[in-house]
Amino acid sequence: MAKNVFEPADIGTVIRLRRKELGYTQEYLSSLIGMSPRLIGEIERGKKATGIQKVIDLATALGIDLTVSVRGK
Repeated sequence: MAKNVFEPADIGTVIRLRRKELGYTQEYLSSLIGMSPRLIGEIERGKKATGIQKVIDLATALGIDLTVSVRGK
């Protein structure tokens, strides 16, 4: 699934959908990767105060590749 990202909630939606696709609860995922269920929920809701490294770590743990490209190139 390719999706343009314009705000944190865009990434959070992809993360939530992938987590559910894998059948993981936030609690189960948190035990796998050492991140609190609360933080996972905040990332999934697109809370702006969460650190980008945590978002990258969570996406990576779920098998989501994040890519960046320059428009028009």
